[in-house]
Amino acid sequence: MKKIMFYAAFFIGSILSSCGGDKKIAAGDVPQPAVDAFNTKYPGATDAGWIVEKKNNKKIYEAKFKVNGEEVEAEFDANGTFIKEH
Repeated sequence: MKKIMFYAAFFIGSILSSCGGDKKIAAGDVPQPAVDAFNTKYPGATDAGWIVEKKNNKKIYEAKFKVNGEEVEAEFDANGTFIKEH
């Protein structure tokens, strides 16, 4: 019974993780145009971290960082196009 529960939980977790949820990634895995656009738009940013998510079958790279001590999030596509800040 424990094995069945383990495999069921594993299967459900695998399905949920493949449904386009946010995934934390290393800065080196972000396309260079997105990194360049981020650095140009936010030259004073510190503590940057990145996640990738799928929206409308398109990968979106979201930077979470600080500017003047305030937490900011900004989204870019793989071509470096700024999408939005929140």
